[in-house]
Amino acid sequence: LIAETGNRDIFIECADLTLLAETRALAERLQKRFENIDVLVNNAGALYNRREITSEGNEKSLAILLLSPFLLTELLLPRLRATAAKNGQARIVNVSSGGMYTQPMFLNDLQYEKGDYDGPKAYARAKRGLVAVTERWAKDEAANNIVVNAMHPGWAATPGVSNSSPAFEKKMRERLRTPEQGADTIIWLAAAVDAGKASGKFWMDRRPRPTAVFPKTALGDERASTLYDRLKGMVL
Repeated sequence: LIAETGNRDIFIECADLTLLAETRALAERLQKRFENIDVLVNNAGALYNRREITSEGNEKSLAILLLSPFLLTELLLPRLRATAAKNGQARIVNVSSGGMYTQPMFLNDLQYEKGDYDGPKAYARAKRGLVAVTERWAKDEAANNIVVNAMHPGWAATPGVSNSSPAFEKKMRERLRTPEQGADTIIWLAAAVDAGKASGKFWMDRRPRPTAVFPKTALGDERASTLYDRLKGMVL
């Protein structure tokens, strides 16, 4: 980034975002370093093909794909609000997945303890949950001029795809996007003037898309509110 942009005011913070303690510590470091945060992109993620439990007792997919971005966002909202008050707007971009279309959200089994574990299903459920809380944040933060959107980057040829889904990567190799193509809508949502005119949407290729296509997969307002309250109780 420094070589390509010439901007030397770039730094890196490292954290294991499967752990809430490390996510919390990351937020504290960012809060100490910055009075304002313009854009938060929640993009960290992984697909685990067997059920794993973190040292904090959380199912790993839930932890990194939903609990961690939920906690990080909630903790950094004061800095985002400060930016919006100063500059007129701040933004949050939550990277979800089109895989969420295949799954509902099981509020009585967030930790995937029932039935045989399926990695892609766990991934899809968590990503659906992230879209649901995106819509909640968009409503809650509208008065604070924070624009909150979710997006699907498409299926991109990345190490994450090849490592977690080698059969899928082999079958779809000719159709996979480049990482740059996958990142395009993320960058657009973070920076484009037009992208700041809509909040609470689910985007792909710079266009808003429906959040559900199969029956009984959408949460609805009441269940989405229940999810938000349960996540808050789990991480805060």
